[in-house]
Amino acid sequence: MEVVRRVPTYFRTRQFSASCILHLASRLLLLSLRYTAPMTEKRIALALGGGAAKGLAHVGVLRGLEEDGIEVAAIAGTSMGSIVGALYARGMRGKEMEAFFGSVDWARLGKIMLRSPGGGAFRDLLRETLGIEPIEDLAIPFAAVCCNLETGKEVVIRRGNLADAVVASSSIPGILPPSMIDGQTLVDGAMVTPVPVESAGQLFSAPVVAVNVLRPPAAGHTIKPVVKRLLEGAAPMQLMNHVEAFFNNHPLPIVGRKPDFPNRLEVVMRSFHVMQYNLARQGERASQIVEPEVGSIGWFEFERAREIMAEGYRAYRAAAIG
Repeated sequence: MEVVRRVPTYFRTRQFSASCILHLASRLLLLSLRYTAPMTEKRIALALGGGAAKGLAHVGVLRGLEEDGIEVAAIAGTSMGSIVGALYARGMRGKEMEAFFGSVDWARLGKIMLRSPGGGAFRDLLRETLGIEPIEDLAIPFAAVCCNLETGKEVVIRRGNLADAVVASSSIPGILPPSMIDGQTLVDGAMVTPVPVESAGQLFSAPVVAVNVLRPPAAGHTIKPVVKRLLEGAAPMQLMNHVEAFFNNHPLPIVGRKPDFPNRLEVVMRSFHVMQYNLARQGERASQIVEPEVGSIGWFEFERAREIMAEGYRAYRAAAIG
């Protein structure tokens, strides 16, 4: 994914005004102050896996790395891992992210997303948050991992618009529409690479630390109550009743089914989870693995952000990275 570089106005003339030179100098100073990497002896490449709300655990891991003075020299992210990784590569530190995600009104945000079935609100949110900065201009090498829906192959985006790459990496099939980049139809990278260990290692020659938030689904945990909670206030009660009626009146035709057998939507999401969990075992190729215990947390339970980030920090300390 290549970008056409636009020459800033103050470079288009041979003569520079004092204000232009001052503006340029201030910009360079700001970038140097914001993105100067810490001088440490320990450097790692970080692979952040997908997992929707579970992926907020990455934030706690980043805070732990900072406290220990371990420099993140490169980041590869899939889905939610690409969102957290992009924020970090742009300069937002772990504690700042904890404050940011901890202060979000997730209920209100969820209602906004539901009113935008075409994914426009999600794209606008990421573009506003990440800006139009090209990936190659980031101080920390970064890659967003996607899946080509037509070929089924992994696509690793290392150049071009940061927000567009992250949107593509986070487009959960059936929930968010695919992204079209360079003629490719791209969806959530977790379909093929839930934990991008290989991509992280290719970005920077250093030990790879993988963060895998995809644990086996907790027994008895369903997403149906989460869907219902998100719909409350975002959709008319009549629509909610239709959704519930559809689940109840269209059971899967299985002989000898148990009373609490999962409905169609639950089967889809659980199958997606199991597939990702087994694919994520490739994370075992990493030098070290951090596996937060977030199996009981639902895919869309973002309102538990503080709890999830705290678990990421706990898991980091338990893993004894070093």
